[in-house]
Amino acid sequence: MRRSDLAGLRFETARLTARDWQPDLEEPEARAALARALAPLLTQPVLAHLPPPLQLGPGPGALDAWISARAAESRVLRVDLAQGPLAGLLILAPDPEAPKPTLHLGYLLGEAHWGQGLASELLAGLVAALEEQGPVTLLGGVDRANPASARVLEKAGFRPDPALSTPDTALYRRAPR
Repeated sequence: MRRSDLAGLRFETARLTARDWQPDLEEPEARAALARALAPLLTQPVLAHLPPPLQLGPGPGALDAWISARAAESRVLRVDLAQGPLAGLLILAPDPEAPKPTLHLGYLLGEAHWGQGLASELLAGLVAALEEQGPVTLLGGVDRANPASARVLEKAGFRPDPALSTPDTALYRRAPR
């Protein structure tokens, strides 16, 4: 699976809309609005359990560099509340070396949206949308200090993959049906 296979990916759930952020990045005013909406979501608690490449660097250009890095490496969907603002991001990185279509996924939600079941709803929507496109294996890494995220993956049908896990990160796999 290639990043281009995910272009235009969009899905809706009862409370969320997830859509490719690429159109926002192509228009300077829309990119600036995205950055303004994203800045208050990328707090220390939100970033705490993400891997080092997803950490926000220091300085005034850090957010723009973070957005550019995500866009260069992955297909990113902005996750908006159905009746409101940006709630978070869904990051999908195809594994070109996998023998079958495989996506590494990551997600983040702003602190104001924690504990409401939105992450579970988001992953259920993603799974349903991807099943329409054909079989794909999903992989999600979870910092072992973040059991809530592990539960979200398990509820979406992911199972631990000890062979790919490390002492700090548990890797979860969801094989296609």
